[in-house]
Amino acid sequence: MPLLMIEPDGSSLPAELEVTIDGGQIASLPVAKGQLLAIRDIEGRQPAALFSVAAQNMELVLSPHHTRVFSNSFMLRLGMRLVSNRRQPMMVLGVSAPHLKHDLLCPITEASVNGEVGGADQFRDKVRRAFRAAGAEPRKIADPINLFLGIDVNLDGRLASKGATSKPNDRVVFRAVMDMIVAIAAPYADPPLWDRHKPGPLRVEVKNELANLT
Repeated sequence: MPLLMIEPDGSSLPAELEVTIDGGQIASLPVAKGQLLAIRDIEGRQPAALFSVAAQNMELVLSPHHTRVFSNSFMLRLGMRLVSNRRQPMMVLGVSAPHLKHDLLCPITEASVNGEVGGADQFRDKVRRAFRAAGAEPRKIADPINLFLGIDVNLDGRLASKGATSKPNDRVVFRAVMDMIVAIAAPYADPPLWDRHKPGPLRVEVKNELANLT
């Protein structure tokens, strides 16, 4: 297990939180430095879009693009640090099953209620409202880390979607290395990337110790 998954002193950490995110919805919640953030796909085959902003500096946002450069990889792996748009580490991936794939390449996306037009803008507005509900106003809404979504790169450079890789109750766990506010979405399917009749729920836990994760 990655070094930064070692248990800190939980006595100084804030209260633990749990929330279920219904399909098509977004939830935002605070995560303190040292806490664990666990995201579970309850039904399976439902990607989770992960956004984050630093609690003390709203100009710092989680960036898949900077994470790729920082880690020299387009694949999110165990032990990788997810960094901000200024390359400060924000969290570390500590738990992920071998069959799970997570995307650092594709932009913000969700099927549009207006057909093929406007999905990204509508989704970005939903994320902005979710952050605002938690008292956060990020300077920009960056692209998300697309958890549970498999995207490969072919030899000719083309992207090839492998769809949602999660099975029922699969989860990922991160250790926060910065005080932050996260927003997590259970988006409607974007058919070129994955297909699902309707979006499924996600379960999110913010815990102080590994033993407290359900």
